[in-house]
Amino acid sequence: MPDGLSFPVLLDANHRIAELFGVINIPSTVWFDERGTMVRPPTIAPGDDRWRDYTGVDADVHHDALRKWVIDDELERVSGWAQPGSVDAGLARAHRRVAAWLHRKGRDDLARPHFDEAVRLAPMDWTIRRGSMPLKGEDPFGQPLFDFWKEWEEAGKPSYSG
Repeated sequence: MPDGLSFPVLLDANHRIAELFGVINIPSTVWFDERGTMVRPPTIAPGDDRWRDYTGVDADVHHDALRKWVIDDELERVSGWAQPGSVDAGLARAHRRVAAWLHRKGRDDLARPHFDEAVRLAPMDWTIRRGSMPLKGEDPFGQPLFDFWKEWEEAGKPSYSG
């Protein structure tokens, strides 16, 4: 466990959780009730307003919704959300899985075309784009991220909704 933490931290290196629950942006928050039922799908729900200028998402909106659910048992539904269900989205995730597997096996030469095809099929999927950067030898906090960010902004910041 990392120093200073008193709770376990899950790292989903293979992005299985993202695939199971339809996470297309990182970071995302998914709410589950005490029975393990997903009651609020993946949503951009930042802990603070540090990224508000970029995302347009106010942290207080999500904090207030969480308080209503926990304290008052009132669950606000997320409007306009649907798990990515297009054929292209599914193929993109399949190509990313194949690429990640090939990368783990040391076959980056074979992985690269699958990473590239995943990006072609789902160009604004943060899980695919940014999540694949370290596997492709790219800095997920460096120029590739800035290039993607610019592309994403020019596309109207798709899929960032509160």
